[in-house]
Amino acid sequence: MAPRDFEDAIAQYVFDETPIHLIHIPDMKLIDRGAVLRHFLTVVRDMTEEDIQAQCADLHLSREDVIANVVRKRVRYAIFSHRWLAEGEVTYQEMAGGIQPHGPGFAKLESFCAAASRYGMVFAWSDTCCIDKTSSSELDESLRSMFKWYRNSSICIAYLSQTIRVADLEKDLWFTRGWTLQELLAPKRLKFFGAGWLPLTIQDNDKADYHVIKMIERVTSISRRELSDFIPGSHDVAKRMTWAANRKTTRGEDMAYSLMGIFHVVLPIAYGEGSERAFFRLVEAIIQTSDDLRIFNWAGRPAITNHPSRALPSSPRCYVGQPYCPPIRRAFSLTNSGLRIKLMILPAELSWPSNNHVTSSRQAGFHSEIDGVHVTDVQVTGNFLSYGDCVQDATADVDSIVSDYALGVWNYRETPSGDAELPRNCLAFILMRTVEPVPVMSINFHWCKNPWRKHPTANFVEFEFLTDPSQERLSLTRLVESVSL
Repeated sequence: MAPRDFEDAIAQYVFDETPIHLIHIPDMKLIDRGAVLRHFLTVVRDMTEEDIQAQCADLHLSREDVIANVVRKRVRYAIFSHRWLAEGEVTYQEMAGGIQPHGPGFAKLESFCAAASRYGMVFAWSDTCCIDKTSSSELDESLRSMFKWYRNSSICIAYLSQTIRVADLEKDLWFTRGWTLQELLAPKRLKFFGAGWLPLTIQDNDKADYHVIKMIERVTSISRRELSDFIPGSHDVAKRMTWAANRKTTRGEDMAYSLMGIFHVVLPIAYGEGSERAFFRLVEAIIQTSDDLRIFNWAGRPAITNHPSRALPSSPRCYVGQPYCPPIRRAFSLTNSGLRIKLMILPAELSWPSNNHVTSSRQAGFHSEIDGVHVTDVQVTGNFLSYGDCVQDATADVDSIVSDYALGVWNYRETPSGDAELPRNCLAFILMRTVEPVPVMSINFHWCKNPWRKHPTANFVEFEFLTDPSQERLSLTRLVESVSL
């Protein structure tokens, strides 16, 4: 008889770390966690206190660590990664209602379960039929837990219907889908099956196959190390966003939801909120766990939501092409008035290249002069306004006149003495500020400046600050401001 605390650990693991429903492969029946627990309690009855103590001595581990290791090894299931058919996938209701499924979807499910059984699995999970999508609470838990379920699986079986040999991997649409990114990264053991359900290699784990990993590296731009031993978290945000940039999801919100596990954050699921609102919430959740300013270095269109800030991007594509920069760690916060952040504000003047002042999206040049040092040739593409152009200012809700532009440098350095220094290679936001007439007395008025706002640009803003060659950085503490973007 297994020790009581060992059985308790099995129960906690099954209910906290494994899927809500699993397929019992021998009879192709859907069962819940209670049935799964009863099965594994039977399996581990041979585990005695003497066995646990022997492993503690051999492995030099605590009793709790030994029990946790044994539980993870004994509670085993296979998990499925595939592209859905246009129609005909087996549903939860069919599996749970005793309806005998048929068609190509069931044939695929049977092939998956047969492959799983060859690896000694009794239980299997497929996203098509193991989630009751009529239950909002179950769907919510499933989407938020999916990365964990793939990570905890004993083997992930990926079916690549368009692939016959390793060289075909780069053309398989499996690599273009949003959810399959986490299904590639999360499992420790991944086995590819190609067309006709033939194994792609003779390896038990294709993450250990050199040729497979090299091809996937080329297709996805994900390094061998990250493919083999991915660690979720809020570091390397831009790089991880680019992995998802060219992938597609059927529902727009899934682009954000499918990245939760990769960044180790949790979002409430709210289908119908729209892709930009969902992605805004994803980035908002990431910045709660990170102090790296590089998450705000993006180009393109901001997420349009009911939040006043326009400093968060609309999709992972906004991070593609981000210039290299070492981590810049500084306090910031997202408040009800915008992104509160410290920037070095370099007042800049706008100039137009010839024949480029007629379209709404155009390339403009900015130049600035600080302490006799010039910043020139900052070329940016965007919808810029000249002085005197009337606009409707969303922050002031009045007709305003464009007055000021600035370069908001975010990768400035803070020295131990408290000085702020401008590096040679600067990364910045384009900031725009409008003014509005405010009446004074009956016939007079003065001009009131609105706050700085981050102006969308199609490209990243980077420039060199040209100083004396002997001077690496220029101290400009007085130009640092806290702004809400």
